[in-house]
Amino acid sequence: MARTTKSAIEAKGNREAALQGLQRDSPLPLYEQIADRMRASLHASGAGSQFPTEESQMASFAVSRSTIRKAVQRLVDEGILVRRQGKGTFVARPMPQIVHSIDRMAPFAETFSQVGEDIRTEITDFAWNQDPDLPDALNEWERPVLSYLRLYVSRGVPHAITRMTVPLPLGRKISRADVESSPMYDILQKKLKVKLARAEFLVSCRQPSAAISSALNVSQSSFLLVLDRITRDEKGRPVEMTTHFLRPDVYQLSVVLSNLERAKP
Repeated sequence: MARTTKSAIEAKGNREAALQGLQRDSPLPLYEQIADRMRASLHASGAGSQFPTEESQMASFAVSRSTIRKAVQRLVDEGILVRRQGKGTFVARPMPQIVHSIDRMAPFAETFSQVGEDIRTEITDFAWNQDPDLPDALNEWERPVLSYLRLYVSRGVPHAITRMTVPLPLGRKISRADVESSPMYDILQKKLKVKLARAEFLVSCRQPSAAISSALNVSQSSFLLVLDRITRDEKGRPVEMTTHFLRPDVYQLSVVLSNLERAKP
């Protein structure tokens, strides 16, 4: 009897823990909220381990079968879970693990050669933008500006999108063929003969737009690691801005500091 009571108490505690933070009056659907919690809990699961049954998830979250199925389908679409007919649902193979260094000026593509990842890239947009969303530091740029998106995929998983923006005088000299074949830094330095001097970085976490979340197969309620970079030439003029949208389950940022003097008391 005592054992039964203990099991019931543990089950109730697990259910309350699962329900914690669910907002039934939120504009974000319940299945999206549950998918976020499932995704977080899977970090401790090994690849190939079996995912809990629909019945156990229904009991944990106190929701309908259709809601659980939508949440699980979200994780299947993201490549986190995989269904095996007649056997069940399992944790998929590990995601790529990529460390990106931001303490040097180099094309983003160099990161992948250092970690040995086989990366496929695709230009998903290339257009002139009359009303871009740019920081105050770029207010003096003449409009329109040239902007394009590059998607990065490895092991069948889309894990990064970069949005590159360049001012009108430079953009006029850049073609879609250029950006499909070369990183922006190479185009600026080799084709346009721009001497790059320094880059400024701003790191943040943001919820993705509908378009970005769809391209990266992540929930719009999740947070991405976002890296904004403004690069300047030898005269201090901004010549490009790149925003990196990175999946945090794939990327880490690295900085190496040296020659620092100890602060005096």
